[in-house]
Amino acid sequence: MSKQRSWTREEEIIVLELYCKIPFKNSSKSHPKVIEVANLINRSPSSVNMKIGNFGSFDFALKQKGIVGLSNASKLDEEIWDEFNNNWDKLTYESEKIKKKLRNTGEENDITMPQGKEQVVTVRQRVNQSFFRKEIIITANTP
Repeated sequence: MSKQRSWTREEEIIVLELYCKIPFKNSSKSHPKVIEVANLINRSPSSVNMKIGNFGSFDFALKQKGIVGLSNASKLDEEIWDEFNNNWDKLTYESEKIKKKLRNTGEENDITMPQGKEQVVTVRQRVNQSFFRKEIIITANTP
């Protein structure tokens, strides 16, 4: 019987990014993105999908929906989750850098990330909307 290979920090970063890209309920060993990542990191699609389930055990949004994820998350799983939770730009950058290195597609530090942009949005809202609504309802119900 062969010994299972331990997960590396780099592998976990790539899987956590995948966790953020596909809805938890759609994750499966037959999902094309799970298979793609599994092939890249030389893991089985089942093991990648289980790692996604481990990350799900830390996700507060899932817990609020009554979804608990898997119960066998490792200390490294939790460390990676804590490091990148709410720092998705850093996660994406690190993951892309690692994937580029694994694919041997050039210098892993040569990654261009789109800059987030903000814009001011003005919204026009009718004042006293409830008054107009009541008037329309009363008028519509008057014989």
